[in-house]
Amino acid sequence: MNYKEAVKLIEKLVEKKCYYVDFVPFTFPDRNYAELDDYLETHYKETYAKKIIFIAFSLMYYYDCQVYLDEEMSESFSNFKKKDLRNIGLDILDAFIHKLVVKNRSGLNIIITHADNTHSLMRIEDGYQTLFFNINGECLNIIKQLVDHQGLFLKKSNISR
Repeated sequence: MNYKEAVKLIEKLVEKKCYYVDFVPFTFPDRNYAELDDYLETHYKETYAKKIIFIAFSLMYYYDCQVYLDEEMSESFSNFKKKDLRNIGLDILDAFIHKLVVKNRSGLNIIITHADNTHSLMRIEDGYQTLFFNINGECLNIIKQLVDHQGLFLKKSNISR
């Protein structure tokens, strides 16, 4: 799949059912939790980044995947613009994902191709925003197991994009 095809596919996939990764099993009430947010930003983000990297790498080695940076990230890393990054090496991918999470940058797309040639998407947008689109059946179960293994929670989103 070339870059233009990947972008079109990503645009279609983000319209599908969405799940997100969260660090607590519940949703906070609408009240202000800025103090907790500040604390997590300082003390937990590095750990969270490592957990997301583990999930991403596990999926990349279980499924056939393509990995593309968003335009925003591509501007910072012009050598990797419009290229499938799947085989550039784990250390480089680790650095990209780490930067996305810790520095609140956007974004990285991991397109998962299933045996029946359907697709799912893992999207790491920034900070604590890791999303999965069009996951069901075996893929949903595998992702749930990986997320659970990392002490995180996979939640179905009620928000359409």
